[in-house]
Amino acid sequence: MESLTKYCIDFTSGKEIIKNNFTNWTSGNEIIDNFIQEKQLKYDGDDNVFEWIPYSELIDIEDIGANCLATAILKNGSLYYIEDEKGWIRRPCEQVCLRYLYNSQDITDVINKIESYSLRKTKYLMECCYGITQNPDTRDYILVFNVYYPYSLCEKCGNKYEDKNHEWCKCQIKHIENNFTNWTSGNKIIDNFIKEKQLKFNGLGAVFEWVPYNELVFINEVEKSVIVTAIRKDGQLYYDINKNDWTRKLNEKVVLRFLYDLQNINEYEFLNKVESYLLLENEDENENSLNYGISQNPNTNVYILVFSEKFVEYYCENCEKQLKYNGRESVFEWIPFNELIIIKEIEDSCSTTAILKNGSLYYNEREYRWVRNPCEKVCLKYLHNSHNITDEFITEIKPYTDNCYGFSQNPDTKEHILVFSYKHFDNYCIKCGNQYVGYGWCKQCQINQLKNNFTNWTSGNEKIDEFIQKSQLKINDNRGTVFEWIPYNKFININETGKSGLVIAIWKDGPLFYNLLNRKYKRKLNKKVFLKYSYNLQDINVFLNETVYLINESYGISQNPNTNDFILVLQPKYYCENCGKKYNNEFEIDNKSCISCQTNHENQKINDLIQEMRLNIDHNISKSDVIVEWIPYDQFSNIEEIGKGGFSTVYSAIWKDGLLYYNGNYWRRDPNTRVALKCLHNSQNSQDEFINKIKVYPNQILNYYIIKLYGISQDSNTKDYIMVFEYADSGNFNNYVDKNYESFNWFNVIEALTNIIGGLSEIHQKQMVHRDFHLGNILFASKNSYSKKMAHISDIGLYRKIDDVNET
Repeated sequence: MESLTKYCIDFTSGKEIIKNNFTNWTSGNEIIDNFIQEKQLKYDGDDNVFEWIPYSELIDIEDIGANCLATAILKNGSLYYIEDEKGWIRRPCEQVCLRYLYNSQDITDVINKIESYSLRKTKYLMECCYGITQNPDTRDYILVFNVYYPYSLCEKCGNKYEDKNHEWCKCQIKHIENNFTNWTSGNKIIDNFIKEKQLKFNGLGAVFEWVPYNELVFINEVEKSVIVTAIRKDGQLYYDINKNDWTRKLNEKVVLRFLYDLQNINEYEFLNKVESYLLLENEDENENSLNYGISQNPNTNVYILVFSEKFVEYYCENCEKQLKYNGRESVFEWIPFNELIIIKEIEDSCSTTAILKNGSLYYNEREYRWVRNPCEKVCLKYLHNSHNITDEFITEIKPYTDNCYGFSQNPDTKEHILVFSYKHFDNYCIKCGNQYVGYGWCKQCQINQLKNNFTNWTSGNEKIDEFIQKSQLKINDNRGTVFEWIPYNKFININETGKSGLVIAIWKDGPLFYNLLNRKYKRKLNKKVFLKYSYNLQDINVFLNETVYLINESYGISQNPNTNDFILVLQPKYYCENCGKKYNNEFEIDNKSCISCQTNHENQKINDLIQEMRLNIDHNISKSDVIVEWIPYDQFSNIEEIGKGGFSTVYSAIWKDGLLYYNGNYWRRDPNTRVALKCLHNSQNSQDEFINKIKVYPNQILNYYIIKLYGISQDSNTKDYIMVFEYADSGNFNNYVDKNYESFNWFNVIEALTNIIGGLSEIHQKQMVHRDFHLGNILFASKNSYSKKMAHISDIGLYRKIDDVNET
């Protein structure tokens, strides 16, 4: 597929605005100013702009504890960039968190503290630093954060959590350090070993401790076994993030590993050996959650390692090594050849299937026991010339042993065999055994198939054949179509489009595509295509050079046997069927029509207006842009009058095709959209005035609190022009309050005012004013059936630029 131009925010002009604004503010300190300016020029569009915030912008300041924190209201709010609106916006009356930098007269120290206290950007960008201010009375600097900032700080010391999700801070280690004097093993080296592990504690799992032997009761010793179970009275020490405090799990069952074999070695060898016995971190358990500590039997002086009871799941007493088995897959084992029955070779492949009588061995976590899956279908990979097993051989086959049931050997041929689950074929080619490049697609097998087919076709021109063959051998995945030679007699219903020189036809066989279900190529029969003729072209190299640039949007090459003109067979999804013009963006592709054809209105001024408004929108990525359209009047049904004034009449209606919107992947319509039609009286005689009303929004103002313009139309009877608006299902302010006065409390009043302020703020930031703002132009509507009613500002045709003195 052709690589279409994707949207990338260009902050060049935005940063120029920021740079030009440097002269309009100062902190009063050159170093602070330079620091802020540097951060502003590095702004990349994520989050807010770091600013100098005048102290007078902060109101309702309230302390929230002893950690130098306070809450406040930032009157103008933070400054940020809205991608879809392509403009700078503020959130007025925003609640913020203040962090005081007491005694912060040292500017270098202030800069260091800003970098230290400012949180790094997280995955969800929840905590953000808005800027810095200064108390004019105390001269202390203050960092201004969003309201989420305190949740990322330790309540005890006020520093950032090491792990915000776990709410763990290094200051908690002081509890462990303060306890060092309350215990001893009686051996300084062992004490230091334990202390070192404790100081590395990261807040997860249990703290590694010295465990007094009298803490261990109900010791269940087994003759000749170094592994026993017991009850630890106090239990493991861990940090409870729910309580934000240290706690213990009383009377906990534990596993003891007696170190009988370490009595006659020096202390350093002893510690090395102990370290080797401790369970390593694995995928499901944190390292600290299994290793509880060390103890010693006072009678025999034998040291004891204390583990979680889960220890037995990861340790093999016979070999005294940690098992690599992870509890989820089958165990890799030796499989006697007579366990394999009904062995069948798959035709035209190197693969073999069989039935494993006893089945694979795995651990059933629900039943807490080892089980087998009898009479299991498996696939076999024969390792030819594997009579002698060497280190090099083991290294070679090691990559194949993942998710493998085990090894076997044919007693007659002496060849070794790898035994896999039948699901092995989900990831490996059943023909050649190689791993798939994409799901169910083998690159090597496909290339071999294409090569073998070279002798079955020819264009009659050596250069054309070579070009097509090279294109086919460059295939890298199963998503595209195969570029091929297409005989001219495969085309039927050939018709010219009339404008671009392209010809529409039906390709009887259709293009090749990869069917994932059947894992092979099939054809889409009777496929519509565009034919691009190279008329009277003498030099075949010119044709091929042109084809190189269009190959990703083409199916192949053909030739008219009567005129000998070569033909490039194009995919229709990249070209407008009405005029044959190549699409410029995803919006045109999704709508199967270019912008010129979509806006082909009989009146040139109206045509130019719609095209101008559409070209101002980035169609490739806009996720919330409203596409202003020309909507034929016969698209409206259920038209009912809902209001009338001196200059216009307003109707509600159903738009049959419905609103065009972007769903995150492609453009779609919402059929039967309810809309409001504002019919402007006698507007057919004042077309220029009507156009000026529409042009108020060269880029449609996108805000939840402003009624949106969907398009324009014309009454087929009166010829009056119509503005098609988003429908407000609860009417204007007075209508809404009359119907909902019982629930319209102070909270709802403030919320409605906030909506209105947000809408007006958006208008003013676009350097515009509303010339006729009253309760009738405040409408209530919900964005969907699940959301509550919000206040919206309407009548966009009454907006004017601030500097338009003739109109305002």
